[in-house]
Amino acid sequence: MSEENNSKTTESNVDEKTQDVKNKSVAPDDLSMHDMWNKLHKQTKEINEQLMMLNNHKLVHTYNSLPRFIWFSLLKGIAVGLGSVLGATVVLSFLVYVLSQMEFIPIIGEWVSSIIEVVKGPPGN
Repeated sequence: MSEENNSKTTESNVDEKTQDVKNKSVAPDDLSMHDMWNKLHKQTKEINEQLMMLNNHKLVHTYNSLPRFIWFSLLKGIAVGLGSVLGATVVLSFLVYVLSQMEFIPIIGEWVSSIIEVVKGPPGN
């Protein structure tokens, strides 16, 4: 009840100031202060709306629920692990292929041949 009365009083004060400004009985400093309060009020409302939109985002709901957070983290870990393994496989395969084509270079050729032998493994396999 008191908040309602307080807000009505505040609104009536704002209306009185607006009327005073219209009647030009208020000094210019009061007008700028009134404009600053209006801008501050508008910015506060905009920030509040943005926070409400952010709070309603799916990711916030995911992180607020422990089972959802665990499931999301598990899936994220699987995706990162699988991506790392597949990426390393592709890069190493390409590197081995490029090195196998360099056997004709005298110094690097011997080194590459030993690397290829290690990659191929023992002859019995």
